Amino acid sequence: MEVASVDENQIYMVKQAQSVRNTDPSAAKAWILTAKTLFPNAFNVQYEAYLLERDTRNYEEAAKCFSAIASNFSNQHEELWQEVHALTNALRNESENTPEQEFYSKMYKHLAPEVQHNIFVHAITNSGDNMQQCIQSYILMFNKFPKTAATQAPRLLEMLAEGMKGDSDVYQRLLVEEVLPMIQNKPPELSPLLACRLYTNSLEYYLRQIMDDDKCDTSEAWKNIFKVLTLCGQMMGWEAFMPFSKQVNQNVYWDKLVKILRGSPAGSSQVLFYATTLFIYSLHGYIRKLRVDDAEVSHVLVEGFLDWSPEGPESMDWTADGGDGQSMEPPKFSATTTISQELSEAFLHAARCWQLLNTEQFQRDFSQLMLALPLAPWISRFLFDLAIYFGHRDEANKLMNDMTAQNTHVQSLQILSLNLMQGSMTLQGFQCILKLLGDLPTTSGTLLENVSLKGHRHMIFLPLTKNALVQYCTCALISRLSRLLFEPSSCTDRLLADLLTLLQLNQVDDDVVLKQHIFQLITQRKSFNLHVLSNYIIATDIIEELAFIWNSQQQDEAGFELTGSPPNATVVGTTTGPAQPRRIGTRGADKGARDEFKSIIRQQIARCNDNVPTLIANFVTQEHLVLAQHIFGMAPPVETIVIK
Repeated sequence: MEVASVDENQIYMVKQAQSVRNTDPSAAKAWILTAKTLFPNAFNVQYEAYLLERDTRNYEEAAKCFSAIASNFSNQHEELWQEVHALTNALRNESENTPEQEFYSKMYKHLAPEVQHNIFVHAITNSGDNMQQCIQSYILMFNKFPKTAATQAPRLLEMLAEGMKGDSDVYQRLLVEEVLPMIQNKPPELSPLLACRLYTNSLEYYLRQIMDDDKCDTSEAWKNIFKVLTLCGQMMGWEAFMPFSKQVNQNVYWDKLVKILRGSPAGSSQVLFYATTLFIYSLHGYIRKLRVDDAEVSHVLVEGFLDWSPEGPESMDWTADGGDGQSMEPPKFSATTTISQELSEAFLHAARCWQLLNTEQFQRDFSQLMLALPLAPWISRFLFDLAIYFGHRDEANKLMNDMTAQNTHVQSLQILSLNLMQGSMTLQGFQCILKLLGDLPTTSGTLLENVSLKGHRHMIFLPLTKNALVQYCTCALISRLSRLLFEPSSCTDRLLADLLTLLQLNQVDDDVVLKQHIFQLITQRKSFNLHVLSNYIIATDIIEELAFIWNSQQQDEAGFELTGSPPNATVVGTTTGPAQPRRIGTRGADKGARDEFKSIIRQQIARCNDNVPTLIANFVTQEHLVLAQHIFGMAPPVETIVIK
């Protein structure tokens, strides 16, 4: 009965204070002071005293009341838990500057340090199943009491790793942006499995930023990735790798990796993670340089050409047996553009790491890592280029079928490159040439050097510009058509004339040799039908050489006939057929026709400043049926090579 009366008195006095709290704070305070004197250990009395000070914004007195509650009463009171939650929430969001945030923040500053710490312990203990709330309380405690991280960080990191199984985005952000920066100066000891999981998740977080956000500062992202790698390495007692720097050449990173590899046991997790990081860094550099900003030009890795040789087709093949090329020496890279050197270095470093990580000791773990990271678009492009680089045609064809949809220029170039690698041109490859020339980029660009090299297979990073695409397609046609010069049945006047037309684009030593060979073949004939002269041949050197052949043959008693089309017989850019050809002899039998030929020569020389890439593109698209007949022995049905 006595206990009941005491409870009733407490309740009565608290209710009296509550009834006048808003209208007469002084009277309410009098009731509470009396109640505190009579019942100093009653929670509801102490809590009402706190509410009174809270509502009047008396930070210092509210802090005293809150300290008394937090220190003297158990965590079973729901009201106390609600206030702790409101306080910790305000501390997490101090920047919002609401009246409530301001009150709790200022009251917190008046609490004794041990009370402040107990608040966070209380919040963690009462989080229940709310893992995210518990983690936030840990983070807040580490911010306010950094020394607690030494003992509490392992538990927090375990919770983060567990949370990532359900909501990776939220918990990865908490790990990377809030927790790791707090423990980087004094990392806790963790099991290798947990440390590796945390690094993998951190790496995934930053890679998603790099891949999904065009405005992401990739240098800053990689700097953070290397910091996390160093931190996780410290947790596992690994030899330190290297900090990230844009100025450090990738050879330096590779040399450091090799040094660590030599001193590590087989299958070392240390080598696995260092090599994986270096692989992804090189891969990102490679893909980023391939797909540069819209203001610049993207590049595609394609097969280069070997110099034409008068010794025959065998001397122009990089693999004489036509095999898969796996035993061949790796190809060189031609310096075609200012960025090609950077591209080749990034590619080769990625290839080195890929080969290391796919050895027996690392392959299984590395494959699992790759499945956990969002790298599929990068990997598919890299593996295709790697297969092209090593000459693995079958593998490249399979990878192309598995690749996601790409830019049509890229896909057409890759198919054409595969054709060139196998030493012949299929109808599909020819169709790719027509597609490329029928839909050229608007960026003109420049003609490239080193597209053809002597004696060694090589690769080209081809920019997606108008001139470069026309040049590559032209070289592909020349490479295929020039082989027919060694086949008497195929080496027709029209083939020689078409080759001369294509050879107007490049003025390099290799083409000079081929042109001289063609001129020699023309000279050996008693007549020559130059059907394409008045439409497509405008290069001064070719016209002068043809005129020289004609003039020099005038001294030959046997005579020489040159068949051509009269001026304006066909207009470039149209599909109108040529006028009836005229035979122009060298023995003076047809002076008017010879004057006509001279008129054609003057007309063509006057066009020497025409845009040659455009002229060549028009020639190929308008004469594609004849070119197809050269290549395939007979013209395929029109519908099979129509330009789409």
